[in-house]
Amino acid sequence: MSEFLTLPSYNTIGLNILRILLSFALSVFIVLIYQWTHTKAPQRAFTNTLIILCMLISVVMVVIGESIARAFSLVGALSIIRFRTAIQDPRDIGFVFYALAVGMAVGAGNPAVAILATFVIGIIILCMYHWHQYFDKGDDFTLEICMPPDKISETVYRPIFNKHVVQDRLIEKRIKKSQIVELNFRVKLSNPSDWLTFFNELSANENIVEVKMDKE
Repeated sequence: MSEFLTLPSYNTIGLNILRILLSFALSVFIVLIYQWTHTKAPQRAFTNTLIILCMLISVVMVVIGESIARAFSLVGALSIIRFRTAIQDPRDIGFVFYALAVGMAVGAGNPAVAILATFVIGIIILCMYHWHQYFDKGDDFTLEICMPPDKISETVYRPIFNKHVVQDRLIEKRIKKSQIVELNFRVKLSNPSDWLTFFNELSANENIVEVKMDKE
């Protein structure tokens, strides 16, 4: 009981505060990398979560220390949590682990590793982003075509594909409750600037119920 009531020393308190502040600073850098390399407007809730996760994991690592029993107890406690928010972009999962790894390094008492990993990984992500920006010609699209079951045939859309598409791949084929068949393609256009013409020709086909097209 007396050990439980014993207050930590000022050195311990100061060290833990520095760990939290360091994890905060590094997580802000991670969020900046995420925002700079995100093709769409990033969600504020997600970027805030990255910062919170990084700080919390650093605290968790301090609490666990070298105790295996605490580690297993923490796993059991966290196993009851159910995350219901679906992550749409697989890239976001990478940033979640990015923040978690940095927070773990800070909490485990390896600030040099945390700082080095944060900046090296961040620079590599920036290089990858600019690499794709430089070499991406904007000719790849995801395409969704919906047709009645009795009209499913390549002859419906293939003539239009032959006219505008240089490469296509069927990703998924499924049927909806409305008995409409949905075909998902990844297509590469011969002339990306003609994407609207390609879309309109597919939409004008009487055997195609619905067309959706997104930039890769």
